[in-house]
Amino acid sequence: MSAQHKNDFEAGLFNIGFGGVVGGIGAIINKKPNEKTGKVFLKGFYQGALGGYMLFESKRLVGKLGKTRNYNYVWPSKLINSAGISIIENASANRNFWERWHINFGFNRFEFYTKNKFKMTYRIMPFALSNTIYGFTQGKLDINTSLKVGSFVFVANKIKSNSVANSSGQAIGNSILVLKNSIFSKKTIISHELIHTYQYESFSSLNSFLNKPTNKLKLDYKWIKIYHKIFYTDFNFLTMRGLYDLSNNYNTSFFENEARYYTE
Repeated sequence: MSAQHKNDFEAGLFNIGFGGVVGGIGAIINKKPNEKTGKVFLKGFYQGALGGYMLFESKRLVGKLGKTRNYNYVWPSKLINSAGISIIENASANRNFWERWHINFGFNRFEFYTKNKFKMTYRIMPFALSNTIYGFTQGKLDINTSLKVGSFVFVANKIKSNSVANSSGQAIGNSILVLKNSIFSKKTIISHELIHTYQYESFSSLNSFLNKPTNKLKLDYKWIKIYHKIFYTDFNFLTMRGLYDLSNNYNTSFFENEARYYTE
């Protein structure tokens, strides 16, 4: 996690490797008793690798926002990113890559089921919701920009950050704080922070590791079953936060280096 991308080959390889490893390991965790471990791993790995490649391409696209100042790159990037994460999630859950898709807007998660009969469901992500509420306490919601980028964007007079002094932007889950009157372009700041929201989103593929114990709890406790119909627990926020804090240094952090690679 301490590596810094030097070129697109390394950046692409990292994302492909991330998707493949998460997909392969998750598939083994979620395999059925009659399935062979090697076959399940290979299927999860190559499906996850495909999703990882899509993550790489989505980050390249969002990086063009800061370089061209053109918001037209963002929604195509978000759609590709959501598709890539969905494929990795399916791989990790030991499903076919096309069975389930999702896209998030702030704390709202829209899921699309395509295995048998098409169905759409809506669930709330509690950590993303709490981060959105926090955003309202820090600044003013920029509705126009939020619609352009598919994430809640708040404009703040001051940004509190433990990692860097005089921060011009901050990603809180999949919401973004932007400093008002920053010396940096607003679109440059948003481009950088969007990469962080993609990092947060990508760790949702690890949530599938908990599928078996979660399904058992839903059978044992009715209230947990009801909870899961309303909420999708975005444990990926805790994963992202924990790994980011472990990096301990803004200048050498993998997460910051990746964001800088795509946007500078």
